[in-house]
Amino acid sequence: MTRVQVAAMAAVSLLLGTWTVTAQTAEPARPPVAAFGAIPAMRTPALSPNGQQVAWIDNSGARPVIEVLDLAKNTRLLRTGADEKNKIRGIEWADDDILLIHQSVTHSVRLSNGKYTAFEWWRINALNVRTRQSRFLLDRPELSDVTGMQLVAPRTTTPKKVLMASWSFSETNYRQETGSHIAGGRKDAGWTYDLFEVDTTTGEARTLGNGTPYTEDWIVGRNGQPVARVEWHPQRQRFEIFHRRDQSYKEIFELETGEQPTVAGVTDDGSALLMFAALGRPHTALWRLPVAGGAPEILLEDSQHEIAAPVLDPYTGQVQGAWLEGLQPKIQWIDERARKRAEGLLKTFNGVHAHVLGRSEDQTRVLVDVFTWSKPSTFYLIDYKRGAADILGEKYPGLENATLGEVQAISYQARDGYEIPAYLTLPAGVEAKQLPLVALPHGGPMSRDEPGFDWLAQFLASRGYAVLQPQFRGSTGFGEAHVKAGYRQWGGLMQDDVTDGVKAMVTRGIADASRICIAGASYGGYSALAGAAFTPELYACAISINGVTDLPMMLKYERSSSGEESDAVAYWSEHIGSHTDENVAAKSPARAADGIRAPILLLHASSDTVVPPEQARVMLKALESKRKPVKFVELPGEDHWLSRGESRIRVLTEMETFLAEHLAPRGKSGS
Repeated sequence: MTRVQVAAMAAVSLLLGTWTVTAQTAEPARPPVAAFGAIPAMRTPALSPNGQQVAWIDNSGARPVIEVLDLAKNTRLLRTGADEKNKIRGIEWADDDILLIHQSVTHSVRLSNGKYTAFEWWRINALNVRTRQSRFLLDRPELSDVTGMQLVAPRTTTPKKVLMASWSFSETNYRQETGSHIAGGRKDAGWTYDLFEVDTTTGEARTLGNGTPYTEDWIVGRNGQPVARVEWHPQRQRFEIFHRRDQSYKEIFELETGEQPTVAGVTDDGSALLMFAALGRPHTALWRLPVAGGAPEILLEDSQHEIAAPVLDPYTGQVQGAWLEGLQPKIQWIDERARKRAEGLLKTFNGVHAHVLGRSEDQTRVLVDVFTWSKPSTFYLIDYKRGAADILGEKYPGLENATLGEVQAISYQARDGYEIPAYLTLPAGVEAKQLPLVALPHGGPMSRDEPGFDWLAQFLASRGYAVLQPQFRGSTGFGEAHVKAGYRQWGGLMQDDVTDGVKAMVTRGIADASRICIAGASYGGYSALAGAAFTPELYACAISINGVTDLPMMLKYERSSSGEESDAVAYWSEHIGSHTDENVAAKSPARAADGIRAPILLLHASSDTVVPPEQARVMLKALESKRKPVKFVELPGEDHWLSRGESRIRVLTEMETFLAEHLAPRGKSGS
């Protein structure tokens, strides 16, 4: 490992100073496709509580493996991997011996209607890094087909115990159901969301709390005992919190506005819960909710930004601060010691983003993610006793010395005067004038782009394209009104916001109006096809990756696979509308193929469990029937998230060829 003394961090500052994007006199060399498309070489590094072991997911080889390093001996303690079917999603330490491995596998199950459907099954495996023995947690026969188990607390005051929540089948509530909770129904379905204490050495569990069909979450104290239960009634749009008192639960908060607050934890003295909610305000705030009853009290708020995800102490679970969202997210601290540590890291790394990923319990070692908006992560292990910072590894080592695109936080006015936030990535070494442009709307749509390294946007910029990522209405992170403005606006206001962003780039002289493509994945794929169908004059081409193409068909799929009463159906109905609504059908690109002029590239994973591959085939058939130019690429064995490097490389290779053909300057056939 490369060692840099903290006492002489000028060298690190000099190194990090080269990360600042500056004007180039010549276009830099293009990194190969694989440098962007490979799965990050190092993922989710984690430091053990005693600070003596560090583990990470190593994707540098043919298959992902977990590496565990003994820091005291500077030797490998363990190297292990899952079989080909299991995907390693993340890791974290339960204690100094037990590493918790989050895994998933694509699995088919037969529904009560006799049909088979594919789902992503999530499991947690407890691996003893010394004995190499492993156990699946909450491994009960009756839960063998249940997915979505939640790790509520990775450690408690009781050794070798973690807290988990899972759906459990209750005969007393049974009506008619399969043994997998696939249908996702609530009332009378027979399923309750229960809390368990699980032994990490045996995988066995005992029940700590029985939920209801409407339980969404469990809040626990440091002693490993339940403090509160959170419930959500999707049909009634009712949110409830029940506090545990004398072995029973009493309602202390209810809300019927359709908002679903997030309960983040308990105050140090146990007198209140900490909750993120808007409660009628323009932006989400952090509230203190007394468990004895009474109105919630504001702890943190900001007039311009959402107060969103909590920053938790990894050992006590206490809230140390919270993220302020917006185009440039930052942490607002509650805990003074955590604030000083963050300020020290910022100074150490010369103002570059330095986020703490984990620390030892005695706070002598800290694992830090150092990055800029244009440069991928480098992971540092800081040892305060030795006064040293060691480079543990890089996410994208193939891009370590590459000059990448400059990312700007911008905004533009939509046609109704509303200000839309966005990110604009400009290719390095090229004047930002009359560039070919790729509009890249994000998925979700109830999601957002983050201001960090984006492998797809940076790849496109490396090929000479400006990349616009609009945070259209419906995106999270910019206020409750911004989110709700996107409800039932597929192909409507959300699409208009993307269209207006593209036009703004043309007006500002950044984009060449004759060389604009729209591309995206999931909802972004839908938006790309909607752009081609409903504003055909604007785009020279469109690319959909795992995109929705037929809205009524998608809604029917959710009903058949998830059940009429499921949260999934309630969500899709609220955000899209009814499958019988003519306006919903009219906003389906597959039903508007006649209006498409631009060439279309469809890429879809064969094992997509979120947007079924039939969505791409329906679009392909519609385009071919109208004799429209289209190419379809199936990604064999891939899932919705493009979890395999070979699939990402294939996607980028296809995109590079397609864009070079259709966005080339007039009279040229290459980029």
